[in-house]
Amino acid sequence: MVDAQERAFFYSPLSFVRDARNVLSQAALDALHDAESFHDREGACEIRIRFRKLDWDSDFFHVPTWRIDFIEWTAGTDADIQQSIAGAVTRLCKTLAERHGRFYCFAEIPSEDVRVLQGLGLAGLRLIETRLTYFRNDVAAFQWEQRAAVRAATEADIPNLREAACVARNDYDRFHADPFFGEQVADEFLAVFAQNSVRGFASIVMVPADDLPPNAFLTADLMPAYTKLLGRGVGRMVLSAVAGPRRGWYLKLIAEMSYWMQAQGVDLCYMTTQSTNRAVVRVWETLGYRFGRSTHILALHG
Repeated sequence: MVDAQERAFFYSPLSFVRDARNVLSQAALDALHDAESFHDREGACEIRIRFRKLDWDSDFFHVPTWRIDFIEWTAGTDADIQQSIAGAVTRLCKTLAERHGRFYCFAEIPSEDVRVLQGLGLAGLRLIETRLTYFRNDVAAFQWEQRAAVRAATEADIPNLREAACVARNDYDRFHADPFFGEQVADEFLAVFAQNSVRGFASIVMVPADDLPPNAFLTADLMPAYTKLLGRGVGRMVLSAVAGPRRGWYLKLIAEMSYWMQAQGVDLCYMTTQSTNRAVVRVWETLGYRFGRSTHILALHG
């Protein structure tokens, strides 16, 4: 298969760490070992699609949910490759339809993988969301003059955080932007994500520390696998919500989470949002985070 090692680098969530290109490429390829493989040939171009079923998502949304992780091909012209990818993905989706009847299939593709993006478009997958990742690789040096009182969320905070996740919805995130899910289901997904984060899904859920209901939160994860791979502490900020009474708290939570990461020995911290979320990007840039990578979510259902 052509240039899989080179392309795999861009599928790593840390593809902005240019000096670790080889180890990140290999880690991305290693992650495919337990994925299913769909082989297809159209003309002179052989295609291999690596894909997997997401059990938690399938149970939550009550529809078999599949993710395309990586597509490889043999040599061919750009036009041949795009058409071959389109044909292979079309036949894969036909196979999923025969297996399940109803199904949902999506992919997150880095902006650099243009031939795959165009091939998926030809196969009928719709663009749902464009994501931006920002990072700091010097968290140990992070400083911000305005500190805020914060604490870790507890079980007692869950009803409030569930509500905040729904009230502060982003119409452009993957679940709200895709009409397949619908607003009510998308809201419940975020509420459950916040709830499960407090119950151990996240390394920490941070909220304002005062006598009022939180009405704002930020979840984060330490990333031990990447820490071991890179030999430096890696962390990720994941889900946030700031409801009306806490206007202005997003910057405070990001700043305080940066200090929390610092205290955990994290040197490289990253987070992802939609390209439409200009207010969030402005906060990140204010706090010294900078652009790392861009990806696109495409989906098709049957």
